[in-house]
Amino acid sequence: MRVELRTASRGYLLILEQDLFGDFVLFRQWYGLQNRRGGIKRQIFRDEESARREFVRVQKLRARRGYCPLGQ
Repeated sequence: MRVELRTASRGYLLILEQDLFGDFVLFRQWYGLQNRRGGIKRQIFRDEESARREFVRVQKLRARRGYCPLGQ
């Protein structure tokens, strides 16, 4: 799963993937559109359900803070 969200000045990317060991990895990347600020965070989950719950929770939190999905 992959979702890219943006405001007028910031961007946020969420990626949920399964690694070679069977764990689920949630990557969060944030960045500025007019500057070079940003970062990345990686969370590892043992089961898919908890990883999907966190993915949806972060996506809703970003929406509350004014981010809109790209391409939708």
